[in-house]
Amino acid sequence: VEHGGDRTQYAQLVASAYRSEYETIFGPLPDLSELPAHAGPNAAPEHRAAWDGLSDARRDDINRVFANIGKAIAAFERRIGPEVTRFDRYVDALAEGNAPRAGGELTDEEIAGLRLFIGKASCTNCHNGPLLADDHFHNTGVPAVASLPEDLGRAAGAKAVLADEFNCLGRYSDARPEECGELQFMTTEGEELVRAFKTPSLRNVAARAPYMHAGQVATLEDVVRHYSTAPDAPAGHSELAKLNLTPSEQSQLVAFLRALSTPATDD
Repeated sequence: VEHGGDRTQYAQLVASAYRSEYETIFGPLPDLSELPAHAGPNAAPEHRAAWDGLSDARRDDINRVFANIGKAIAAFERRIGPEVTRFDRYVDALAEGNAPRAGGELTDEEIAGLRLFIGKASCTNCHNGPLLADDHFHNTGVPAVASLPEDLGRAAGAKAVLADEFNCLGRYSDARPEECGELQFMTTEGEELVRAFKTPSLRNVAARAPYMHAGQVATLEDVVRHYSTAPDAPAGHSELAKLNLTPSEQSQLVAFLRALSTPATDD
């Protein structure tokens, strides 16, 4: 959906442009001849109709290629590691007991922002660990976008994952059932799921505007202002409490967030 394509289109693209690479990893491609150029369950109406007209066996052939494309992308993404930032060098120097060198990695304003990040601003409640993200879902009162369909976040997403044919327990998964505990024991009901969205990593955050799950917030300054004022959530219950950060504290926090980016992507 995000890229405006459909499953048959992607399968045929792999067959025409990446056959050798695909078959080296996943084995022979199925026969994709005589398929419509476009067909998929989440495509335009005429392409959905073409998908519905295919036999179960043909749909399974396409789905398997489609799933393998996803596995290849995921394998590639797992190879991408974050670059070392000034903040990382600051932490390493402190861990080595080299406070004087650490002091040269971050400015006084950035260090003040770090103190806020782990203290008064409570950012580490959600943004922690090597990626500065807890991988959980939270309602932080992010405003809805009037022009987009209603998005209930985890409340709808959890049910969608359970029903998805490509989930960990599905026929296209390489995992053993006992490796799918997160899916099997996932909470699917409760107000805490309403408009709860997954915590993103803050690495290179300065290069990734706009912010929030639908780009509702334009700048880092606006993000910090949102968390400081803690507006009510449009649905469900926001986990935020008002921080009432002063303008100076907000600037310090933004300065620290910019220090989480590498020089090539910082702006």
